[in-house]
Amino acid sequence: MIHLAYQLRPKHKIFAVHVNHGLRKESLNEEKEVSAYCKSLKIPLIVYRALYFPKKKQSIEMWARQIRKKYYELARIFFQCDYIFTAHHLNDKIETIIMNLDNGCSIEGLRGIPKINKFILRPLIDFSRKDIELYIDKYNLPFVKDLSNDDILIKRNLIRHKLLKPWVEQSSNLLLKFDNLSKKAESAVNRINLLIKELSKTLEIKDNSILINDTKISFLTLNQKVRLVKYLIGDNNISWRYHKWKSMEKWINNSKIGSNFNINSEWRFLRDRSRFILNKNKIGSDGFSLVLKEVNEYSKSNNSSKEIIDGSMIEGKKIKLRKWMHGDFFQPLGMNGGKKISDLLIDKKIDIFTKEKQMVVTANNKIIWVCGHRISDTVKVQDKTTKFMELSLKSALKINA
Repeated sequence: MIHLAYQLRPKHKIFAVHVNHGLRKESLNEEKEVSAYCKSLKIPLIVYRALYFPKKKQSIEMWARQIRKKYYELARIFFQCDYIFTAHHLNDKIETIIMNLDNGCSIEGLRGIPKINKFILRPLIDFSRKDIELYIDKYNLPFVKDLSNDDILIKRNLIRHKLLKPWVEQSSNLLLKFDNLSKKAESAVNRINLLIKELSKTLEIKDNSILINDTKISFLTLNQKVRLVKYLIGDNNISWRYHKWKSMEKWINNSKIGSNFNINSEWRFLRDRSRFILNKNKIGSDGFSLVLKEVNEYSKSNNSSKEIIDGSMIEGKKIKLRKWMHGDFFQPLGMNGGKKISDLLIDKKIDIFTKEKQMVVTANNKIIWVCGHRISDTVKVQDKTTKFMELSLKSALKINA
C-alpha cells in the first residue's frame, strides 16, 4: 500500500501511520521495519504504541481493530489528510462475508468490507491476496509475516486457512463469484437505502425525538422498518448481528403502547399510540438552545416551539433553560392558581420519552414557559404591552441524511 501510494507523489502528499499493539515480541522489530522503509521513501511516519486495556467481554481482535481505527483517525487529523488508505484485499472481504453469514446476517452482511467508508478508502479491495503477492515479488518489496494470523483458534484465521484456502484451490473463480454476489447485495441495499433516505426526510423531529407515524411506514416490510431505524441512528454501514436484528423485528411487530426497546447505549425506541418514537439518550438541555428575540408586535403562531411574551416582565431577570423536575409548578396561561408540571404533562398525554426531556424556561427561578405547551399567565401579552419578546426552542438533533 505504501509503495502504491508513494507513486501519487508529488501531486499528492503522502504520510504513513503504524500502530504497535505491543501484543507480540516481534512487534518492535516490525515497527523498525516500517520505519526504515518509510525513511527510504522519505515518507513522514507517525507511530502509536498502544496499551492493552480491553473492555469487558471484548476480544483481543476487536480491541486491536478499534484501537487502529482510533489512531488512524488521530493521524489523519494530525497530518491534515483527506483520506486514510488501508490495504484490505479481496480475500479479507470474502472472509468477512463468510463470518457475517455464520453470524446470521441479512443482505447487508453480504456486502463484506466497503471500498469507501467516510474517510477510509480501500484501493486493494478488488485484488486478491495472490495478486498482491505477485506485486511484491515483481518489485522486490520488503514485508513481514504476522505469525498470529496462523492461530486457527481465531475465527477469521480458521475461515482463512481451513475453509477459504482449500475452497479456492478446488473451485475456479470462487473469489470473483463471491465478489459478484457482494456487488449485487451492495446494489440492492443502495436501492433500499435510497427509499429509506427519502422517507426519512418526511419524518418529524419534536422535542429532540424522531417521530415515526404508523401511516408513514405502513407500506414497509418488517425488515425495511429495521433498516429505517438503522439509517436514522447512523448505523447504515454497520452490519447488525442476527440476534439484534431479529429482536428488533419481533419488538416492532409485537410492541404494546408504552413499551421500550434499548437499541444501544445511545438510542431507545418507544411504542406510542399510533407511532414509534426514536429517542437519543443522555441529551439534556445541552441538546437544545433557547433563543430570545425582540419583535415588533404580537402574532399568534401554530409553532409550539415559539411563544411571544411581555418582554418587560423578564427585564433584568436571569433566564435559564432546564429540564423540569418533580415538584415544579407554575401559573398556566388563563388560570388564576398554580398547577404542577407533572399534572399538565399527564393531562396532555405526553409519552414517557418526551416527559423525561421536557424543558422549562425560568426567570429568576420562576417558570415562565413549559416549552412546547404553555406559557405562564404572569408573562402574557396584554393591551398595555409595549415590548414583545419571542422565545424559541431549537433542537440539536438532526435526521441522518
